[in-house]
Amino acid sequence: MPNRLIKAVGVLLAVITAVAGCGGGATTEQTSAPRSARPPAAEPAPAGAPTVAPIGMVVPIPGGPEGIVVGRSGTAAIAVRNPPGVALVDSTTGVVRQTVQMGGAARHLSLAGVDGPVLVPLESSDELVEVSLADGNVVSRTGGVGRQPHDAVRTSNGTVVVTNEMGGGVVFVRDGAVVGSLPAGPPQPGGAAAVGKYAAVADVQGNGVWVYDGSTREQVAQGPVGTKLTHAVALSDDLVAFADTDGGAVLIERITPQISELARVESPGKPYGLAHDPDRRRLFVTLTATNQLQVIDVADPATPRIAGTVPTVQQPNSVAVEPRSGAVLITGSSPNGSLQIITEDLLPR
Repeated sequence: MPNRLIKAVGVLLAVITAVAGCGGGATTEQTSAPRSARPPAAEPAPAGAPTVAPIGMVVPIPGGPEGIVVGRSGTAAIAVRNPPGVALVDSTTGVVRQTVQMGGAARHLSLAGVDGPVLVPLESSDELVEVSLADGNVVSRTGGVGRQPHDAVRTSNGTVVVTNEMGGGVVFVRDGAVVGSLPAGPPQPGGAAAVGKYAAVADVQGNGVWVYDGSTREQVAQGPVGTKLTHAVALSDDLVAFADTDGGAVLIERITPQISELARVESPGKPYGLAHDPDRRRLFVTLTATNQLQVIDVADPATPRIAGTVPTVQQPNSVAVEPRSGAVLITGSSPNGSLQIITEDLLPR
């Protein structure tokens, strides 16, 4: 039996044993134990105040900024948590153009296309909202997408896969309506990445990755990866980078849909936020324990090269790339909230 399959069987047996131990006769519908009874999930390090001044420009973003995406037009969308909303920001100046109020708070954001709409999974109201980057209009609002939906990505066939963090598994959405769900699988699904028609999902409780086919709405692969994962970002139609937050590394995996490791990059400092610049073939990783951004050259994904690190704002939980200029935008979640804009010329090469 191949070594990876042996590990996968071991992980599955461990999950079955843990579920059985949480209550007699538990079914797959009951994989979501109370938060207090769950194994601890991978989390970013609580960062102290920076000891080195962040490079680039820093502007205040009040309200506890978290997830960030930037469209081809240069408009950035930032999830803010208090009050809950999505701020539309000029990615060059950091000026907030508009704030779209939401009925719940989001942590992750993703783009359904190169210039939106923005997929906004609202953790506190169990909804998926699509927001236009151009004018802030709500394109669609879908309820019943699980308990505390954490991330959402659109696969190439148009199906949106939403990770059901507190319910386990995923929910499938098409044209603003729920069309299916799979409650089995990852006990606490977190970050997701779309690779062609597949969505690769990380389990933040352990080291599992689950792969779903958006066209058939089926689970098509699962396997152990790293120590404890959080975020994921697609590098191509068959490659995904995962932040192994507890393992201090970034792992590049090939999804065919079977999962195979292509490369590992050491990223000490609780790696968390991820962003990919396909035009300049760079991968960006926030190191939350040290208030740094790691820059990785992925021109050859099989042999990634660390280009260097740069100092960031406090608690750099999320990062995005402005696709036209190559500027990098980082949200600082502590203490009052900030946005750091690093122009391409300031990045290590």
